[in-house]
Amino acid sequence: MTAPSAADRAFHAAFAALVDGRIEAGARALETLAADGHVEAAHELARLHLYRMHPTPDAEAGRRLLDDAADTDHPGARYTRALVTAGDADGGWAEDLQAAARAGHPLAWRSLAMLWAAQPEASAQSAATRWFALGAGAGDPVAMALWRRRAPTAVPATPTPAAVAATLAEAPPLDVAHATRALPPLRDDEDWRLQEAAFGPEDAAYLQALATPLLEPSQAWDPASGGTLRVPIRTSHDAPIDPLMEDVAMRLLQRRLCGLAGCPAINAEPMVVLRYRSGQEYRLHRDLLPPSTLADPVQGRGGQRVATVLAYLNAVDEGGETDFPRRDVRVAPRAGAALVFRNLRPDGSPDEDSLHAGLPVRRGEKWIATLWIRGGAVRGF
Repeated sequence: MTAPSAADRAFHAAFAALVDGRIEAGARALETLAADGHVEAAHELARLHLYRMHPTPDAEAGRRLLDDAADTDHPGARYTRALVTAGDADGGWAEDLQAAARAGHPLAWRSLAMLWAAQPEASAQSAATRWFALGAGAGDPVAMALWRRRAPTAVPATPTPAAVAATLAEAPPLDVAHATRALPPLRDDEDWRLQEAAFGPEDAAYLQALATPLLEPSQAWDPASGGTLRVPIRTSHDAPIDPLMEDVAMRLLQRRLCGLAGCPAINAEPMVVLRYRSGQEYRLHRDLLPPSTLADPVQGRGGQRVATVLAYLNAVDEGGETDFPRRDVRVAPRAGAALVFRNLRPDGSPDEDSLHAGLPVRRGEKWIATLWIRGGAVRGF
């Protein structure tokens, strides 16, 4: 076994500093290493900038560092670049994603599985199943849940380099145009719309599998403190999806849903998946943020929530409608549909008609994914 170099030892020390919360010290150490050509340090420093975890985040600097690292064919950097550029028209993200998969990156396997699962051809469905099986064999619980839907009693695949290479070789071409398809944005004369077939059943199952182990009792903003607390008007459970948990499939879905509001994905808060069981509800409320939150330099980033997108992950047996009493609109959950509505008027004032409620579920469960979209950028990509 080759002993780690001094640079590698310094990199591990820098990474340990980040894990310990000593962000500034870790970032400075990574900067020194990256300047000396340490590819892994450049990759991690890029991630710090792009996820706005660096003490002075600079998205453009992050992109440059990421390109330098990815251009060396570093698997992690190529995956991160696929994540950051997912949906771009040139399609380079798909090449990066397949290169990362070939090098053994499990999140690339899961993302490719999701992309092929969205294509109707039998060969694409077979490829999706094989990628899910490889992810399951590598211990990815989300891939395992999705693979079990397809092969309930089978044994997960052993993720050997040969199995990965064969799966790539036998898969049909990725339909990049389908993966990046856009949904029509709200027109100027619309303040809400229900968009049918906004996403597929695999997307819904994926979000449920990702969120289930993270579900906690839902909370609401407390105007007095600017924090959150458990309140009687909101009795669901939810799971905010931390940006560090996102994969390429998630980014493509976010981008498509944000398109309904005519907003870029960088303006979206982290997606929140919610589960309502029988009797649970969210009483009348608006999605606007209180002044105390907007004044906070971190929580207020991007400004006020200009729009909301609700993606219905399942059809509810009875109840669970989204009710807008001032608009005389009541939307029943339908699997694959997405509801988008404005929270602000064109002049920036609150839209009083955005008052809405999630009515009680009377039978079954309701699963939704919510994107709250700000007026400006929330994230670095």
